[in-house]
Amino acid sequence: MGKYILKRLFDLVPTLFAVAIITFIITRIIPGDPASVMLGPQASVEDVKELREELGLNDPLHVQFFHYMKDLLTGDLGVSLTYNEPVIGLILERFPNTLILSFSALLIAILIGVPAGIIAAYKQNSLIDYAVMLVSLIGVSMPIFWLGVMLVLYFSVHLGWLPATGMGSPEDGMLSFLKYLILPSITLATIPMANFARITRSSMLEVISQEYIKTARAKGLSEFLVVCKHAFKNALTPILTVLGMQISMMLGGAVLTETVYSWPGMGRLIVDAIEKRDFVVVQGTVLFIAVIFILVNLLVDILYKVVNPKINYSAEKRGV
Repeated sequence: MGKYILKRLFDLVPTLFAVAIITFIITRIIPGDPASVMLGPQASVEDVKELREELGLNDPLHVQFFHYMKDLLTGDLGVSLTYNEPVIGLILERFPNTLILSFSALLIAILIGVPAGIIAAYKQNSLIDYAVMLVSLIGVSMPIFWLGVMLVLYFSVHLGWLPATGMGSPEDGMLSFLKYLILPSITLATIPMANFARITRSSMLEVISQEYIKTARAKGLSEFLVVCKHAFKNALTPILTVLGMQISMMLGGAVLTETVYSWPGMGRLIVDAIEKRDFVVVQGTVLFIAVIFILVNLLVDILYKVVNPKINYSAEKRGV
């Protein structure tokens, strides 16, 4: 297991190198001149040319890429063109906010989606099962930005129960902070919740039909123990797979959610950077998200081993 973890960490290097190349190319072909955006529409042509020269935008692409990789190897993600601050500082300032939102959404998705999938599998072909699957289908198909706007219109504008945008501060009281968190968390949790319900149901149905489940029932064990202890434990592996995917996808979903609710996280930072043609921030945040994505997948693989000690990664590597 230790060798497998080390190998995955070494694999991080070429993956991040590829991400850096792709991000560099995409940010350079995006229409718009960062110097013109920074100086505004009233700037003269001479001022724009001078700023482009100062930022190194007139250098050939291979020269710009060389300087970018040189800074990257020393841990320097660059300085934001808009904020005039180190990109790593902006990321570390915004990432905790995105983490709070993503963790809250994930908690909601698991606490509702997994039990719903278990109940749907136990009540297969019943009205409850059909209702869970119908709601899951709607949840997967619903656009995040549309759901966010609808929730704001109903709960904020129409009822006035919850704030529409922004992020509360714990210093104002936990209740006030939670009010700002509820709508963004529900919006971001909708698709993962639906996926958890569908995968849990499918996995549970496969496990419930196994002979050892019938044996457990024949021994006189209660249905609660049979379903929650024996069946659910053996159905965990596909759920863990979905867990890793959903955590990674939440970082992408957070871009839309944070934009709708003006949540000051990394998603909002990326959108603002794209609008202002701040390619330095875009490169740094995308690379940071790629690192999180890879580390989450590694953590999921480790959880596989904890849940099912029979998994042999060395054998898997040889194709056994």
